[in-house]
Order: sequence, then structure tokens, then C-alpha cells
Amino acid sequence: MTHTEAGRYLRLVVAEEAPRTGDTPDSGARRVWEIAFGLAARRRFETDSPLAEIGRTVTAAVRSAALPLLEAEMLVREALGEQVPVDGIAESVRTAVHLLVFARLADELALTDDELDSLIAQAEELAAAGISPRSEPTGVP
Repeated sequence: MTHTEAGRYLRLVVAEEAPRTGDTPDSGARRVWEIAFGLAARRRFETDSPLAEIGRTVTAAVRSAALPLLEAEMLVREALGEQVPVDGIAESVRTAVHLLVFARLADELALTDDELDSLIAQAEELAAAGISPRSEPTGVP
């Protein structure tokens, strides 16, 4: 069960029921989404996954949102532990990629409702504890 507004919103994104708002999410929400994105990316891909495999997932996730594909791929690669230049990626792009690619990853992983809720709850707990999304081990079940 998700405990934060950010977690509940992420759940709605996966269900394709999230309301479109012009509100700017706060840093706490963005942190939960980034951590959940990283957890899902590490479940879906190995650290040495081929770029073509990552690219297929990213393309499917962001094509309708007109987001920059290269930046989206770099964010996935960063979540897998690769050193890539992501500092120049705009916060709005990061947020959109974290949400849209997370939803795609959840779909590709065929997560059950309980598994999805558990992953989001884990992200909420890590965010509340102040743990960096990249300090989480890659072998997360």
C-alpha cells in the first residue's frame, strides 16, 4: 500500500489514470518517483543490458510524449549504475521520463497490484530515509 501522495500518483500513472495538472511536483515527490524508477529499471535490466534493449523500452515509453529519447536512455543507464552525462537534463524532462518509463517498466515486468504497491512503498521508504536511489543494490528482487 502506498503512503504518500507521490506514491498514489505514481500508481495512477501506471494505471493510465493520472490527472494532467500544471502543478509543479515538490522535491519529495520527484525523489520518490526517481527512486521507484531506479528500482524498476534494475528489476527490468541487467547492468550490462544492450543499449538496443534499453532503447526499445524507452522509445515505447516516451514516443507519444515528445520527450528526448537520448536523455531518457541516459537516465535509465544512470539508474543501472553507468556514468553518463545527466546533469544537463532539465528537471521537467527528468520527471516526465521517471513517470512514463516507470509505467512502461511496470508493464514490461507484468507486476501484480501487490508487487507494484510493494515497489512504490519501498521507494517511499527509501525516500523518507534519505537514501540515494543509486545506493540501492542492483539485485533488488
